[in-house]
Amino acid sequence: MKTWLLYINAFLLLAVVGFLFGFSQQQNKQQKLTDVEVIFKNNKAVFLTESMVNKLLIHSEENLLNKAKSKINLYELEQKVRKNKMIENAEVFIAPNGQLQAYITQRVPIARIMSTTDSYYIDRIGLTMPLSPNHSARVPLVTGIHGKEMKDECFKLIQKLRTDDFFKKQIIGIHRKSNGEYQLNTRIGKHKILIGKPVRIENKMRKLKVFYKKEWESETLKNCQLINLKYNYQVICS
Repeated sequence: MKTWLLYINAFLLLAVVGFLFGFSQQQNKQQKLTDVEVIFKNNKAVFLTESMVNKLLIHSEENLLNKAKSKINLYELEQKVRKNKMIENAEVFIAPNGQLQAYITQRVPIARIMSTTDSYYIDRIGLTMPLSPNHSARVPLVTGIHGKEMKDECFKLIQKLRTDDFFKKQIIGIHRKSNGEYQLNTRIGKHKILIGKPVRIENKMRKLKVFYKKEWESETLKNCQLINLKYNYQVICS
């Protein structure tokens, strides 16, 4: 008899727990959104503002803040936000308190391409990124680029220059000449750097660093207007 009572009590306990859990789940689903919070993961709000992201979220559905949590499609919200070309990634969650939380990763520009008809950034993964009315990035200005093939070629060059902290800070401009050769503008010094076609870039960077180390304080470099690196094993200063 005691064994049956134990079974009955256990069954009743499970039933009560199941009922309370189901009731709690149902109440949670019916809870409405209370607020929206935007968190920028890789930086503070630079190219975007919190209000800009809020508009992307709230205006995605009519009266979003008045909807029950169970009726909100988080996947669709994420895809809506990710379509913004200043956003690299977005993760959208609903917190237990009913707050909609959006974790935003902004794109990181590494160069600004300027042509006669357009101006835009290239980000760290090689995608185009529009200019922002809120912030102007301090990145090299690139000219002479027309079309995707040239953009991809220039992106590879920029990536290699960025691998070295010295060149990352020293190079402020890149120009592609009509013959396909590249010329670099420097932050320090009155000279320009002709690297020729974008091949053997690592070797050319090493040659230039050796030349800089040897001639940095010399009259040769102070009077130099163009450093030519396009020839093998030579650094020509004119």
